[in-house]
Amino acid sequence: MNLNKKIKILLLICITLFSNFALSYNINLPKTPITITQGNSYKLQSEILGEEREISIRLPMSYKSTKKDYPVLYLTDGENHFGHAVSAVSILEEHGMIPESIVIAIPNLKGTRLRDLVYKSDNFIRFIKSELKPFVNSNFRTNNVDILFGHSSAGGFTLNILREHTNLFSHYISASPSISMKKERIQQYKDFFKSQDKKKTISLYIAMGGKADEGVAIKPENIEYLLTLLKENAPDSISWNYDHHPEQNHMTSPYLALFRGLSWVFKGYQSPTFLGYQDFKEFGGIQGLKVHFKNRHLNYQTPEEIPEDVLVGLGFTFINEKSYSEALKMLNSALELYPESYGAYNAQGTLYMKKEEKVKALTAFEKALTLAKKNSSPHLSYFKKQVERAKSELAKN
Repeated sequence: MNLNKKIKILLLICITLFSNFALSYNINLPKTPITITQGNSYKLQSEILGEEREISIRLPMSYKSTKKDYPVLYLTDGENHFGHAVSAVSILEEHGMIPESIVIAIPNLKGTRLRDLVYKSDNFIRFIKSELKPFVNSNFRTNNVDILFGHSSAGGFTLNILREHTNLFSHYISASPSISMKKERIQQYKDFFKSQDKKKTISLYIAMGGKADEGVAIKPENIEYLLTLLKENAPDSISWNYDHHPEQNHMTSPYLALFRGLSWVFKGYQSPTFLGYQDFKEFGGIQGLKVHFKNRHLNYQTPEEIPEDVLVGLGFTFINEKSYSEALKMLNSALELYPESYGAYNAQGTLYMKKEEKVKALTAFEKALTLAKKNSSPHLSYFKKQVERAKSELAKN
């Protein structure tokens, strides 16, 4: 038997063995499909468009257990963006970057995308204004904060609504927008800036991927010209930001743009963070925090009090830079507002350990452990270790 024939036989044996292994693996391994419900689908008959449109809606986790109203994120090209938008919103909500929000996606029907976004966009705008938003606002608890997101042609559509129907949304996120910068369009932007109501603040976030990766439909020079117009003509009532993501191409840019855009749009919602006491002092100290959270309360129906974790976090920040007297004041403030804050007592224990006041440290750690048990903290082992550490240090004296 020659060498080539032997190699062929060996290959055939290997393939057969691998196929049998893969087959037995698939047959013997139990598997359960993973189904993730991201929201619900609703049918909306549109007289303006003369057709039935499907709308995808995701409600916040707390929706059924509260009576408060929520911001709304509206997505064009809903069939492409609903899934990743729900994931982005969920992550940002969980980590306090944005308020809990309703997500509304408008999927395209077959062959309607360019009709709605370009050729007959006036009709689509009328549908959003006169049918979709009234449907959402009458069936769900919404507040006056709403965001429009669009990508590519829908990004240009988003900018058109900003320019021509400014008050239709509070915030606009435009990813890799396909736009024209002809003379008449430039003048339209300039006229819009001049006519903008100085008392009403709106925000605009624009993002673009790598200039060479955006494709022929997106002309970077047009976006750069728009940015120049914004720099030179936009009034203070238009808050805007531009992000360039050179590592992204035209089809990947909207994922990052939505995540970063929402984070930027809701920067006034987020809890302030500080590098140290001086940074905190320049912000306005406790009074500055009170103003921030009062404004957040008015805009988003959140509690007006400064959150416990913010006060405790500041305590640790001041401890780390050895501003011990300021740290103690901050933690005492936390305990006045939140008497059962085991986090504040734990921070106090840490402070006293730093100051070599070990008896006070042990007392604070023991109080933290007692409250942690009372409130069923999932971190009991940590608080027990803190008590043991303080006892061990005391035993050395």
